[in-house]
Amino acid sequence: MMKDYIVSFRDKQRYALIEYKKIEKFDHYYEGVIIESNFPKEVIFFINECNSIINDMAISLLDEIEEKLYSYDIGLEKNCSRIFDIEFIDKNKISFFTKYPSSQGYLDKYPNS
Repeated sequence: MMKDYIVSFRDKQRYALIEYKKIEKFDHYYEGVIIESNFPKEVIFFINECNSIINDMAISLLDEIEEKLYSYDIGLEKNCSRIFDIEFIDKNKISFFTKYPSSQGYLDKYPNS
């Protein structure tokens, strides 16, 4: 297990302290536990909205919400990598990718950023 802060590189703010590990099920995929959380309400809303759109298979609505979420430039502080497809599992669990999964393969940044 590794510890790191989820941060906004844009706003220079720490959103959460997490302990996480790589999950071999997918490339660049991690799951962890949130030790302390200071996510802004707006960021939590965008994360939950992205997951809801994906679950409802309303993919055409995803671009606008993803663009708003990824404008925060969210990533891991020590690891210096961005994180994508963030999902809150239960109250204190989280999953994410360290590269953006796309039809062109895994990208280091969100395509429109």
